[in-house]
Amino acid sequence: MRYRFYLLLLVVSLSACTYQVQVITPEPSAGFENTATQPVTPPTETLALTLIPSSTAVSVQATFTPTALPQVAGVYPIKFSPNGTYVDVVDSISAGASKTYSIEASKGQIMSISIHQGSAGDGVYVPMQITGADGTALCPQLENTECTFWRGALPATHEYFVKVTPVNDVMNFTMRVAINPPGVATQAFQYVSLKQNATLSYNDDFAPVRFPGIPVYKVEPELALQLIDSQFYAKTNLLEAYLLFGSTNDSNTVASCTQPASLGGPENIVGDVNINGNKFVRSEGSGVGAGNIYEQIYHRAVINGYCYEVTFFFHYTNIGNYAPDAGIKEFDRTALLQRFEGILSTLVIK
Repeated sequence: MRYRFYLLLLVVSLSACTYQVQVITPEPSAGFENTATQPVTPPTETLALTLIPSSTAVSVQATFTPTALPQVAGVYPIKFSPNGTYVDVVDSISAGASKTYSIEASKGQIMSISIHQGSAGDGVYVPMQITGADGTALCPQLENTECTFWRGALPATHEYFVKVTPVNDVMNFTMRVAINPPGVATQAFQYVSLKQNATLSYNDDFAPVRFPGIPVYKVEPELALQLIDSQFYAKTNLLEAYLLFGSTNDSNTVASCTQPASLGGPENIVGDVNINGNKFVRSEGSGVGAGNIYEQIYHRAVINGYCYEVTFFFHYTNIGNYAPDAGIKEFDRTALLQRFEGILSTLVIK
């Protein structure tokens, strides 16, 4: 869960089941004029859901079939398909307006909610509020804070309400709502690249988003994953963490693919890494400003005429900015790297 300050997770095993997903497009809420005459086109990336039991893995391809989401007393109920574990809600909200969605879930289930804005147009800051039917606030939990995602164990069995209030018009965004089956701590997703030349997997403590930072990459990322595991942010100096993936056959980029570029700060090669049979050049760069530290770890390789780039981007504050009694500690960089390296280890180039 991200505030402008932040916050939770678990890990358990899994029994073999088949799970499905749907994409739903809500009808316009009162006071919002939707000029589109056709359903919103879902994102072009191909997603497959993979749940990994203790012995076998079951993979189900996501189906992007928009379904109307009716409004009930000003609230848009989100319904999962039978055995469904997540839903991508494609929607638009105008500036100054808000929408409230409802989800029914059980105590102890792990729920995560994130928003992926489309690549067209300017990025918009989209805060949300998540509350239970009993008034319990899940996000944000502290006064004078905001959150743009949340992941955690649900405290009770009842309806939960998600109110989304963008700062400006936010068009064709995708809100992912994932709820793991009872007793299941994580579910895993497989990403297939737009060019069908690469795949990677990530757990639901990451979510696909639109990268809001400055260009710190050689290759425009087609996939940006944000860490939404609140335990890494709670009372630490970590502000945001992203994994970026992209590939291109642009001749100039391919020619200089593995050379340091000093994007966002000085960059130095630290060595080679082998990722599923392919050698990538690893380099590191960083920049500072106004008490903030921006760290990038790059992995680049030329394979079959394409330049592939995977970037780890960490943004955190200088721990020296905080008073000793403020309760803020240095984030666990080793554990953070392990999460990111875990995704990198699943990268397969075809």
